[in-house]
Amino acid sequence: MNLGSLIRQRGFGIAFALLALPAVAPADAPLSTLTREAPAMTHEVRAVPIPQSAAAARSLVAWPGLPAAEQPAVNAAEAHARKNPLAGGDPHTRWLDAAGKPLFTNRLILSPSPYLLEHAHNPVDWHPWGPAALAAAKAQNKPLFISIGYASCHWCHVMAQESFESPDVARVLNQSFIPVKVDRQQNPELDSRYQIAVAIVGGGQTGWPASIYTLPDGRPFFATLYQPEPQFLATLNQVAKVWATRPAAVAQDADKLTGLMRRVLDQQAQAQTLDASLIARTAQDLMQQIDPFEGGFGDGVKFPDTARLMFLLDQLGHGTLPPDQLASLRDSLNLTLEHMRRGGIYDQLGGGFFRYSTTPDWRVPHFEKMAYDQAELARTYLRAGLVLGRHDYWQTAEDTLDFVLAHMRAPDGGFIAALDADSALPTGSAASIGNQDAPGPLHEGAFYTWRPSEIEAVLSPADARLAMAYWRISPSGDIEGMSVPHRASAADEALLAKFHHLSPAALSEKMATLRERLNHIRARRPAPRQDGNRIASWNGLLIRALADGGRLLGQPRFVHAAAAAARFVDRKMRLPDGGLAHSFNRGVASGVANLADHADYALGLIALYDATGDRTWLKQAEVQATRIRQNFAAPAGGYVDQPTTSSAAGVVQDLPVRPYEDSPEPAGNVQALRLFMALTRRGSTAVDSELAEGLIAAFSGLVARDPQASTGMLAALTGERMGAIDTQAYGAHGGFHAQIHRRDRGQFDVDLVFAPGWHINAHETRGDLIATRLTAVSPLKLALVDYPVGKTMRLAFSDAPLNLYLGKTRISGVVPPDALAFPQRVRLDYQACNDEICLAPTQVTLWLPPVH
Repeated sequence: MNLGSLIRQRGFGIAFALLALPAVAPADAPLSTLTREAPAMTHEVRAVPIPQSAAAARSLVAWPGLPAAEQPAVNAAEAHARKNPLAGGDPHTRWLDAAGKPLFTNRLILSPSPYLLEHAHNPVDWHPWGPAALAAAKAQNKPLFISIGYASCHWCHVMAQESFESPDVARVLNQSFIPVKVDRQQNPELDSRYQIAVAIVGGGQTGWPASIYTLPDGRPFFATLYQPEPQFLATLNQVAKVWATRPAAVAQDADKLTGLMRRVLDQQAQAQTLDASLIARTAQDLMQQIDPFEGGFGDGVKFPDTARLMFLLDQLGHGTLPPDQLASLRDSLNLTLEHMRRGGIYDQLGGGFFRYSTTPDWRVPHFEKMAYDQAELARTYLRAGLVLGRHDYWQTAEDTLDFVLAHMRAPDGGFIAALDADSALPTGSAASIGNQDAPGPLHEGAFYTWRPSEIEAVLSPADARLAMAYWRISPSGDIEGMSVPHRASAADEALLAKFHHLSPAALSEKMATLRERLNHIRARRPAPRQDGNRIASWNGLLIRALADGGRLLGQPRFVHAAAAAARFVDRKMRLPDGGLAHSFNRGVASGVANLADHADYALGLIALYDATGDRTWLKQAEVQATRIRQNFAAPAGGYVDQPTTSSAAGVVQDLPVRPYEDSPEPAGNVQALRLFMALTRRGSTAVDSELAEGLIAAFSGLVARDPQASTGMLAALTGERMGAIDTQAYGAHGGFHAQIHRRDRGQFDVDLVFAPGWHINAHETRGDLIATRLTAVSPLKLALVDYPVGKTMRLAFSDAPLNLYLGKTRISGVVPPDALAFPQRVRLDYQACNDEICLAPTQVTLWLPPVH
C-alpha cells in the first residue's frame, strides 16, 4: 500500500483546523477555511519592478541581512559558484543591480546542493536545515517555513519564479517566519517524514515542491504542495496571523499531526508466511490493473513502476501462474515494455527515460531524467530480454546505459543525480533551432520537442518526410504545437518501410543516420541544467546496472565505467571520520550515508564482482553489510533509514522510518535483504541466512496486509526460493560459479569455476553417485550436449577413484534451429563436495542470452 492509500483507507485525515485556503482568503479567516487545492497551474510570473538600489530592494522585502561574522564565507562561496557552472554559477534571480550582480545573497550560497544554490539569491532570507535555523526560530518565536524540492523539479522552478522571487512573499517570509530550504536529495530523511505530513493534510497526495509549516522544534502543524503566488501569499498571511493570535491551538495541532505521523510509521502486523499462493495472487491482481490498450498500470498519469514490472517478469520467468495466465502476462508485459520504449517517455533521439508520462499512451512525458530511473529501467529491460527472449529489449538497455555514460557521468567518474525538465527556447527563425546564443525563457521539454518546420530546416525534403512519419512529428504537435518524438508499432513501421521501398534493415540503418543528424542539431540547443549531486545510493544503482549490463551484453565499457564510479565513491565520498557520505558536490562530501546508500552501493559492488571475478569488490560489499548490521538495526526488526548512532534530532530522531514498500527508488530494507542473500550465495562469512530470515519476518505481516505495495520484497523472495533469472548462478555457498554464453545462434557454452577444495561429479561417474547433467527446461530441447572428460582423483572419504569436475571446466550444447524463437533455459543438476562434506544434490537454472 502506498502512502496515499494508507492515509485514505486507514482514516488518518485531519479533523482539525489546518486544511484550507481559498485562492484569496480574508485576512482574518481561520485556518479551517484554507484549502490546499491549487487552481489551474500557470507559468505566468507577475511583473514586478526591481529596484536597482540595494537599500531600496532590502527595504521592499524586509531583508534582515546576514551577521557580519558570516559575510566573508558567503562572499567567498559566491565567487566560487560564479566560476563553476555545475555548482550553480547562474544566479537564478531577477533581483540584479545595474551591473547585473545579485542584490541579495543568503546562507544557501554556502551549500554544496545545486538546488539550494538556485535559491541563494532570492530576496528570501533562506536558511539551510540545521541547528542554527531551529535556534533562530526558537529565539525569535517564529514558525519555520520549510520548502522541500530538488534541482530538476519543474514545479519547483515554477514556484521559485512565481513566489520566492516575489517581493510580497519575501516580505512575509522574512518578517513572520524562519524560511528553510531543503534539497530532498541531500536530506531524504527529512523529506520522507514531512511527506507524511503532506499526505495527511492533503488526503494522500505527496510530491514537490512541498511547503511545511512547523513549530520552532520542527514539528509540523500544516503542509501543502504547489500553490500559485496569490494563494500561497494568502496561506502565509493566514498562518502568520493564527500563529500570533492562537499559539496554543497551533501547538495542539502540531501534537495531533505529529501523532498521526507516528501512527502511520508505527504500523505493525504479526509475522506471516509469504507463501507461493500469496505471491501468485499478487501477480494476478496486478495483471488486472494493466491497461489493455497502452500497457502500464492504471489509465492516467503513468510511471514506469519498475518494481512491479520486475516482479511480474520474475513470475513469468519462473512460471508461477497457470499456463493461460502466463500467456496473458507475457502479452501484457510485452505491451507495456514496447509502448514505453517506443513512447515519448523514452528519448527517441538521445536515449534515456524521462521520469513519467503525463498521458496514458506514454506519449507526453514529464521531461526530467533521473539517475535512478536509468538504472532501474536498464535492469528491467535486461531482465525482459532474458524472460521474453527479446534482443531488442537488450538494445534498449544498452542505449540507456550509453546515454548515462554520455550525459550523466561527471569528469570525476561519479554519476550526477538528474537532468532538468526545463531549458531555454531558442529565439528567431526555425533555422535557429540550434542557436544557443539566442535563448528564450525556460520551457519544459524545450530541448527535446520539435516542430515540422525545424525538421524541414535541417533535412532534405525526402528525409524530413521520413523522419516526421517515423517519429510522429506533426503540425498539431503534442504540447503547444511541439511534438515529442515517439514511434509507431512495429507493424506500422514495417508498412512505413514498404511505402518508402526499404527493407526493415535498411529503414533501421536510415533512421540511425537521421537520428545522428538530429542529435547533432539538438546538441546546439540550450541544454537542460544538470543536478550535479552525486548521491551514493543512486551511484550504487548505476554501478549495478552498468556492471550487470556489461556482463550480459558483453560490453566491457560499461564494466569499466562501473568500476570507475565505485572507485569514486570509495575515494571521494568519505566524511572526515572515514564513513560513507550521502552526497558529493562542489568537491565536498556531505551528509551521513543512509540505509539505501550502503545497500545500493554494496549491491553495485557485488555486480562488479560478478562481472570481473575480483574479490576486492566482494570484500568492500561485506564492509557495507557490516555497517548496516551495526548502525541501522531497528528494535521492531529490520533496519531504519538513518543510522541509530546519528546525532540528528527533531522529527528524524522522534519518527524512525523502516522503508520497505515500493517507490521509484528501491526500498532500503528490500535492498538490504537482497544484499544479505547475495553475499550468502557467494560464500561470504560476513552474513548468515538468519539475517535475511529475520528481516523477512520483521516485515512479513505488513507485506501480507498489502502485497501489491511490496512487490520488491516479494521479488527478492522469489529469486531466493526459485533462483535468479540470469546467465550465471552460484552454488555450494560460493563453492562454484556457472556462467552460460551463447557462442552463436545455436551453440552455447557453460563455464564452471570452482573454489579451491570444491568439486562436482563428472557426467560419467559410478552408478551410486550423482552425475552432473545439463538438460533443457521445457519447452526448449537440446540437440546435443558435449560433456568434458572429468579428472580422476582419489579422495579421503572414498576407497575408489572418482571422476570429478574441478578448477575450471566447460560443458557445451546445441539448441536446434526451430527453438530459437522463445526464451531458452537450461538446468544443471549436480552434487557439490569438498574434502570433508557432500552437500545435498541440487540444481541451478541458467538463461541463455536472447538471439540477435
